[in-house]
Amino acid sequence: MKQIDTLLIDLLMDLLANAENSGTCGPNLRWLLTDNGVLVITGKGKMNRSPWSKSDIKRIIIGDGATTIGEYAFAGCSSLTSVTIPNSVTTIGSSAFYDCSALTSVNIPNSVTEIGGSAFTFCIYNHRTTKTNQKYPSVNL
Repeated sequence: MKQIDTLLIDLLMDLLANAENSGTCGPNLRWLLTDNGVLVITGKGKMNRSPWSKSDIKRIIIGDGATTIGEYAFAGCSSLTSVTIPNSVTTIGSSAFYDCSALTSVNIPNSVTEIGGSAFTFCIYNHRTTKTNQKYPSVNL
């Protein structure tokens, strides 16, 4: 089922490649912002830029294959309420979710071994992680 979802997302992103609501956010990562405010990121590797309109994002789904959430990637996404981070992510960059004041749901998987400074400053108080994440059982910022 997960492969079918990924293939459908990739197909949709190919169809909308030239639209203003899609593009690249790393050498091998692509993004699509749906009309209902869901930002979907697919591909493999590091996220090195964030060209999307931050005010429109309500939910983020990062596909399995992304390894790094870049610095300031989602900073200032004032409407963002939830983030899905896959097990492929090992690093959350500095200020990645800075001032996402509406954020109420984010799970940090056990694969994350580094969280940069101020990554969740001015967000929700307690970010839950998977039970197996020994380094970050919770992040209180």
